Amino acid sequence: MFKYYSAFFAALATEKHNLSSDTFRARLITSALDPADDTWSDISADEVTTGGGYTSGGVALTIVSASYTNGAYRVVFDSPNWTGSGGGFTFRSLVVLNDTAPSDELVGAIDFGRNITIASGESTETLGYSKFDELDGQIIIGGSSVIT
Repeated sequence: MFKYYSAFFAALATEKHNLSSDTFRARLITSALDPADDTWSDISADEVTTGGGYTSGGVALTIVSASYTNGAYRVVFDSPNWTGSGGGFTFRSLVVLNDTAPSDELVGAIDFGRNITIASGESTETLGYSKFDELDGQIIIGGSSVIT
């Protein structure tokens, strides 16, 4: 399940994120998530190295929809995807970060709880490790009290 870094919400309040124009990226790391992390530099040493179908730096995410309904602003990203080649690659967590923000602030992540190996010809999305659905790959900001 996609979980937000707590620093993401504080960064929203201080205008480090512009959900409509910033560049968000998905990257794969080899370690478990640490809730104390808040910028890419905190975990960059754990990124999967280039090779086997993964390229260091990850992939840019596209916002496929943004809407405001019933007191909540919802932004949905497309699903990132990597296809294994050669010897494939191994990862544990998928991280989303804001590549435009001053320190590449972390947005959220999925920790799969174990190492995942993607073999040559296999796809992270097809195997369900990077396919965003109604729970994953979206940012929902809202409250229960809205002036109407």
